[in-house]
Amino acid sequence: MSKVGLEWTTPSKKINAQSDLVYFKKSVGYRKLFKTLTLVISKVTNVQLPGEILDPEITTRKKPVSKRSLPSPSAIVESEPKNKLQKNHQVRSFNGILEILSQLNKLIDDTPPLAGPRRFGNMACRDWHDKVIARINNLFDEYLELPQKTDKEGLYSELGSYLLNSFGSKIRLDYGTGHELSFLAFLGGLFELKILPVDLLSGVDILTIFAKYYDLVRRLIIDYNLEPAGSHGVWGLDDHFHLIYILGAAQFNGDKSAPPVSQVLTSQVISTYKSTNLYVNAIAFIYKIKSGPFNEHSPIIYDIHASVVLWSKVLQGLFRMYEVEVFGKFPVVQHFYFGNVLYTWRDSETNRELPITSGDELLEEDDSPGFLNGYQGVNTTRSNISMTGAPWANKPARAIPPTHGHIGRK
Repeated sequence: MSKVGLEWTTPSKKINAQSDLVYFKKSVGYRKLFKTLTLVISKVTNVQLPGEILDPEITTRKKPVSKRSLPSPSAIVESEPKNKLQKNHQVRSFNGILEILSQLNKLIDDTPPLAGPRRFGNMACRDWHDKVIARINNLFDEYLELPQKTDKEGLYSELGSYLLNSFGSKIRLDYGTGHELSFLAFLGGLFELKILPVDLLSGVDILTIFAKYYDLVRRLIIDYNLEPAGSHGVWGLDDHFHLIYILGAAQFNGDKSAPPVSQVLTSQVISTYKSTNLYVNAIAFIYKIKSGPFNEHSPIIYDIHASVVLWSKVLQGLFRMYEVEVFGKFPVVQHFYFGNVLYTWRDSETNRELPITSGDELLEEDDSPGFLNGYQGVNTTRSNISMTGAPWANKPARAIPPTHGHIGRK
């Protein structure tokens, strides 16, 4: 897809109030995010990761995570000789994404946490973000294969902002599902620009990219003690993640050798599958960072495995929940910014610019008393507090996508 001659711009804030969610659901940006999500799910369905991709120390309690670098991307590609991308000139960008994540991981080694107790995040994380911002364009230059006659500066400004935002907030020192969404947006941009030709990517390729991303951000969470962003506390699915569970459930969907849903919380299943399945790997991470009965600190996940039998139902329920709790929640998507080429604030039907809430409208909407949610600066009022029940009770906003093929295609 040619993007020559288009006016790139640094993405900016468009979702300023709860009422803007109506426009968000009409936007080209939302349509592209939804398309990328369903495409990724279809690619990874019934696909398992090779066992050497995920870093075992991330989910192992006894070993420290600090001073741990990601394995060389070249070693990963060499272990998969049948990967179609190896025979394509675009392999440089696939390897390049892995190398960029590896380089950013090494920056954590170069930016150790500051000494002393830090209840709400370690300030060294801001130094890490500064280093990433300073280096990211050079990393793009070195490792990505761009279309010819591309305005690199403009593309980097728009595409790069989604990658930078996928590592958590430099200011609030937190990480949550909105940041996870930004990484999905970054991948969607790479697909659209043909920097990563999705038709040549295997499910293992996509899972490998996500695995390296999750290893990186979980190091950030642990090393810098990042707060959950927009968490529902004990009544949320997970303090930091949601998409990782969708991907892992898709991996098990259609797999006749997948473990029974009811047994996934057992030590035997976790030990067996945590290196090859993102869902189980995410649960192993919970066991690493939390103590006490699982049904007390993670009751939503516990309820899934106590009440659901089929992996197809787990996937469908998590997908529904994502529409409600991520795409449908103002505290999450207010931090998703819109540019002029990739994710635009335009009506997906008419291509007209969508309205933006004015300052006066914001004052009218924000005049009800509220409280600061978790000291994170989010003013919680009756208009934005989550009242969603159990995920399996959520009614879908649209027909549930099928669990095989290109689900949810628009």
